Amino acid sequence: MIDKQAIVAKLAPLLEGKDPHEIIEIAYQELSDNLMMTTAFGYSGIVLLSFVKNLKGKIPIYFIDTGYHFEETLKLRKKIMADWNLDIQRISAESTQEELIELYGPELFRSDPDKCCHYRKVEPLMSIMHEDTIWLSGTRQDQSPTRANTKLIEIDGRGQIKINPIAHWTSDQCWNHIRKFDLPYNPLHDQFYPSVGCYPCTAPADKGGDERSGRWTGSDKIECGLHIASKGPK
Repeated sequence: MIDKQAIVAKLAPLLEGKDPHEIIEIAYQELSDNLMMTTAFGYSGIVLLSFVKNLKGKIPIYFIDTGYHFEETLKLRKKIMADWNLDIQRISAESTQEELIELYGPELFRSDPDKCCHYRKVEPLMSIMHEDTIWLSGTRQDQSPTRANTKLIEIDGRGQIKINPIAHWTSDQCWNHIRKFDLPYNPLHDQFYPSVGCYPCTAPADKGGDERSGRWTGSDKIECGLHIASKGPK
């Protein structure tokens, strides 16, 4: 079993002040046997993938298929896998769509969105997480108040080491990177969707709101449960 506190203590000063490419290279050199990435193909994920695809070695990359993704998201996954020669593995809920509907009805996303997210997102994530798994994530500080304390490397609320190479990047920096390198991205972003999740729970956002203001509109929910606040040092 890896010593998580020792890894964070060692790498935190090494990662500070580095650009995402350098952070990912250091993480790979130090932790390649345990490193993996997830993506839902939002623009932050595209930025992170643009660096990961240039690694000399490969790390596992996962896409959590909830069964409710926009067609634009699914097409983008296929394009990136083909154009960038990446094997992005699809994972999904252990229970089938029919089983979940039989248990909870056809619109669990409305009656109990937390439970829906748990079965469709969190459970699949936990199926690939092991005690020593180190999660490479596109989480950024400026995405929402719940993510404002995101660090380059941290131990999250589940006790998992998480590395966030673009934690300090702003939305503008991400979009400048996408435009500079002509990266593909979800066309829904051009239709006032700053954050793209499942289609029943994602709406265009008003200007001036935080990046996740179009998610679960009309409720207090702003997180699906994948990302849990760090327990690491301030």
